[in-house]
Amino acid sequence: MDNKRYKAAVIGLGRIADTIDDEVVGSGWLEPFSHMGSYCEVPEVEVVGAADTFPEQRKTFGERWGLSESKLYEDYREMLINAKPDMVSVCTHVGPRAKIALDIVQMVREGKTSVKCIWVEKPMTESLEEADELVKACDEVGVILMLNAMRASDVYYRRARAMIDEGVLGKMLQITAHGSGPLAHMGVHWLGAMCVLAGGNERVSWLVGEAESDEKAAGEGDLAGNAYLAFENGARGFCRMLPSGASTWTLDAIGEKGTISIRNGNEGYEFELWTMGEIVPGARPTPVRHVFPRPQKIWSAGVGQVKDAIVCIETGKTPNCSGDMGRHLLEISLAIRESHRRGNVRVDLPLEDRSLALRRPWNDTPSGVKNPDKPQPAHLLAQIARREGIGKRRPVD
Repeated sequence: MDNKRYKAAVIGLGRIADTIDDEVVGSGWLEPFSHMGSYCEVPEVEVVGAADTFPEQRKTFGERWGLSESKLYEDYREMLINAKPDMVSVCTHVGPRAKIALDIVQMVREGKTSVKCIWVEKPMTESLEEADELVKACDEVGVILMLNAMRASDVYYRRARAMIDEGVLGKMLQITAHGSGPLAHMGVHWLGAMCVLAGGNERVSWLVGEAESDEKAAGEGDLAGNAYLAFENGARGFCRMLPSGASTWTLDAIGEKGTISIRNGNEGYEFELWTMGEIVPGARPTPVRHVFPRPQKIWSAGVGQVKDAIVCIETGKTPNCSGDMGRHLLEISLAIRESHRRGNVRVDLPLEDRSLALRRPWNDTPSGVKNPDKPQPAHLLAQIARREGIGKRRPVD
């Protein structure tokens, strides 16, 4: 029985849309989290179009995923008119991302396409001005805007958030996270996870930031950094995105009554629940480790994003990582840089200067087109898995 109720399309057919899953075959990651792979794992969704300005990428993408030439487009506008998708992924580099998303909204406004949800890569836009314009335009037309900060839709993180909402940890006190990488492209994952696990409305009201160097902070490029964060619900946080060694991708969500501790938070899914309890009757309370209540149904965060989009379309629910949250996460990254520029002082959010941006120089030609024979980066465990013959490459037949 064909139960496909929704049509999807992808704009920008590079790594995050297509091949990123190959880098971690055989590791502990829950696959898929490429946009195309995630769509293909959800039975209700059919991919009806894919667009890219480079014919090499269209050809490779079509062959890999079994899309006929009639579903491959050079012009995304033509695809939106002909294929009439319900949801669209915008997976280009960040430069044209805002324009493409705004074009989609305008075409919906003019009745040229029927897009209900835009799933945009991170960072959502380069500047806060663009983010403001995009969020406003989507709200006016009624198009759902969601950012690919995937932990917001990861089943383990959703389970942890549900426990926080149920009061298992009590009042939230502190969120401490260690990651590694540039703030707007990698830090957004960990900053987003911190917002989810802070509870309440998930918003930061002020912060103090430190960038990786004065030179990097003086420019407009993405950069690594650390920050002390004050959440609106009174919780506090510390996020380290400078190199963190063996502590990379660890997080502790600390409440008055308990702590959720995440180790190896990218691929190991080592979640622990700690509460205060008596080892023997009458003894002083001491930290006690419990089995973390694993979600009963498990799928990848990418699949979770697609499932969340469907729920939002059908019920009007706000996405787990909405466009408004995407703007907030960009604003946090910019505020960290601004704090460093001003001498590591407190910076209140929202930022007054909406022209602030994180811009990244991009080559017009994707690396996969320029260097088609260059080996793709691979995770260490994926390299071992391939050598030992464990796992298999996508696509799944």
